[in-house]
Amino acid sequence: MITKRAWTYKILLLTVFLLSIQPEFVESANLNNEFELQSNVSREGQMLNQPRKTNTPKRIALTFDDGPDMVNTPLLLDILKEEGVLATFFVVGNQVERYPEMTLRIFNDGHFIGNHSWTHADLSKLSNEDIIDLELAPTSKAIERLTGYYPKVIRPPYGSLREDSVKFLKKEGWQIVRWSLDTFDWDKTRNNPEDIVTRINRGHHSNAIILMHCNGGETVTALPNIIHNLRALGYDFVTVPRLLDLEG
Repeated sequence: MITKRAWTYKILLLTVFLLSIQPEFVESANLNNEFELQSNVSREGQMLNQPRKTNTPKRIALTFDDGPDMVNTPLLLDILKEEGVLATFFVVGNQVERYPEMTLRIFNDGHFIGNHSWTHADLSKLSNEDIIDLELAPTSKAIERLTGYYPKVIRPPYGSLREDSVKFLKKEGWQIVRWSLDTFDWDKTRNNPEDIVTRINRGHHSNAIILMHCNGGETVTALPNIIHNLRALGYDFVTVPRLLDLEG
């Protein structure tokens, strides 16, 4: 039979035991709650700091200068049509006048036509007034007669333009486009198709403007591989105005 004194002693021991473990239990509970709170904050922080995912693909613009002609331009257009690619053609005015049907085909195929001067002159050697009156305006008028569209997007031949001319032309509403990746297909000493493809494979970048020309069979040979390689890298092909948010 357990005496009253024995019960009192057991209760006292139990109380001492509970008092000894309670702080540890409470501390563990608080730590667990704090860890859970930090975990939630961390997850929220990661979610907020994650770069926003978009479905916007990488874009790139293929451009062809110096056309149109009746040899390479139709072959380039055939490839672009077969591959479903839109490009930009910076045309020379006297070539437009010589080959109106090819200019019209570029337009009807959905490509953008830009101004590359009337005679492929070095515009840095002309007065600002002559740049417009002798080179740009006649070219855009020739394009307009065929397409109904008067382009004010220009690429100066050789990329050559004085700084004062840049300011003058911009003030007059002309939009100047050069390039960010030169394929050197214009250089007969280093324009074999393999080199052209290799330069693009090495130098491609998002929003690149690739410089090519209508006057070489090497470019025609290289174009399918260029398109296939860039497409495999996730690029979408767009016109220069679409890429740079210009007119047209």
